[in-house]
Amino acid sequence: MRYALTAVLILAMVLATTIVHAQVPTNDKNWEKAVDSDGIEIHTRNLKGSRIDAFRAEMVLDAPLEAVMAVMANPKSCTEWVHQCAHAKNLAGGTFRDRYTYSINDMPWPVSDRDYVLHIKAHTGESRDHIIIEMESVEGMVEKKDDYVRMPKSSTVYEFFRKDDSHTRIVWYQHAAPGGSLPNWLVNRLATDIPYESLQTLNNVVQKERYQGHKLVFDDEGRITGIVPGVNTGEEG
Repeated sequence: MRYALTAVLILAMVLATTIVHAQVPTNDKNWEKAVDSDGIEIHTRNLKGSRIDAFRAEMVLDAPLEAVMAVMANPKSCTEWVHQCAHAKNLAGGTFRDRYTYSINDMPWPVSDRDYVLHIKAHTGESRDHIIIEMESVEGMVEKKDDYVRMPKSSTVYEFFRKDDSHTRIVWYQHAAPGGSLPNWLVNRLATDIPYESLQTLNNVVQKERYQGHKLVFDDEGRITGIVPGVNTGEEG
């Protein structure tokens, strides 16, 4: 078992805008394989001017697409599967397709805890069986606090593909600038330990009873608009 590292780069859940795609090279083929273990593949690549590599992580989850989306729609699920995610909440006024969240990551001493605000967008990809969630850190929205270092930049793209009625393939792209100073030992492990440990945990979380039985909702043009709660939960997501 790989050592579980804090997820300084993890964005609470859930990414998009053309700016994100410019920062996370989702269409680039210049990735180097770093991990291939337990059904998880992780590729990394250096981005100019950054100490921290971007990563591309992939796994087939043992749950239907609806259950995976139920997890991703629930901001509190960040504390279930994202390492060291101590707090996450939706800010007022958003929808599943377009919302803002505020999250805090609990960092190991002596590194200061990080907080950040994310703009999250969800949309349909090539079909209703392909859902994309994009997240981009933004300024403002929540007043900065003395106890935390505000993460200045974070870009994430999650792609979800239905494989069959009980399996979902996830492809996760991410790059971030966590702000402040970080020790080299932490910087060098962020791009592999974070997605590896998180995906292992996510595969267990998506199988929990409270995330089963949900349904995806689409508009007349086939665009995803939300999630209908299942019979096992009293709240959306």
